[in-house]
Amino acid sequence: MPQRLRGLGVLIAAGLATGGLTACGLVQGETFEDESELSGRITSVRIDNDAGSVTVNGTDDGRLTLHREVEYRGDEPDGATHRIEDGELYLGGCGNRCSVRYTVDVPTGVPVRGEVSSGMISVADVGAVDVTTDSGRVEMNRVTGPVQVRTSNGRITGEDIEGPRIVVETSNGEVTLASRTASDVRAKTSNGDITVTVPKADYRVTTRTSNGDTNIEVPDDRSGAHRLDLNTSNGDISVLWATQAGR
Repeated sequence: MPQRLRGLGVLIAAGLATGGLTACGLVQGETFEDESELSGRITSVRIDNDAGSVTVNGTDDGRLTLHREVEYRGDEPDGATHRIEDGELYLGGCGNRCSVRYTVDVPTGVPVRGEVSSGMISVADVGAVDVTTDSGRVEMNRVTGPVQVRTSNGRITGEDIEGPRIVVETSNGEVTLASRTASDVRAKTSNGDITVTVPKADYRVTTRTSNGDTNIEVPDDRSGAHRLDLNTSNGDISVLWATQAGR
């Protein structure tokens, strides 16, 4: 049986990057934590969480675990909020006036997709990434596959990305991306700086900012094999070579 820790905490309204209760405001609520061993083959991760953060870590040590922190008001949610079906690890929500924060260890290189309505998404040592959050930041490290990320309110960061295509968009937040292999990159934010670091290759570079400065170290090669398309309404844009960033 999973180990469970209980406590009494203050829950914060949805919209914080760490997750919280939906439309509850500042309330007194109860919390518990538990941990489970994940048994069976895991080939992908799907997120469908209303409120709360999700952290997915790829690991090669063979130990696959799931740690859960549940914050709720009213009746305690009963039962598991995750399951494995046909190799896919599903991470769900815990109902009304409830948030669940996941930290999971899965095999290195598995793809991650899905959505959090309110909360942060963080992935490391995974494959393709296709995630959305309405309110919360997205952090990526050592991704081997195409990337598609959308958030309405939060910054987007990515380090050591190896994939043919990176597409990210946020309405309010900065974007910082560093690719290890030459990729097509499309980044858009309405309010925030954009910084993209790329390895040596030929790029077609398009940048647009309505209110901000540009620092473009990478030449615009109209016949380049890869495209950098960067757009912010209010913020600076920087495009740097990987060697100049000390990578």
